[in-house]
Amino acid sequence: MDIHFPIKTILHYLLLGSAAFVSKSEVLRCFKNITGQSPFEYLKNYRLRNAAYMIKNTSDSINAICGLCGFDDHSYFSKAFKEAYGCSPRDFRK
Repeated sequence: MDIHFPIKTILHYLLLGSAAFVSKSEVLRCFKNITGQSPFEYLKNYRLRNAAYMIKNTSDSINAICGLCGFDDHSYFSKAFKEAYGCSPRDFRK
């Protein structure tokens, strides 16, 4: 899994906008129109999907998965995961 893929995608859109003399806010508006999410939401959800996959398919610790998926704060990761999946990462693994 390439956790940097969405970052590259977002940067690609920003660079294209710059090359086409389109403002950053217009690029971000277009990104949201295309994906239905802000770049931040898109990145967070991508990382959470990767975390959910790893929780179900590896024996790595939740803390390790948290870091591998780009979350620096375990509390934030747990809260975001619960909002997205309706349960804690630990319960999701069961």
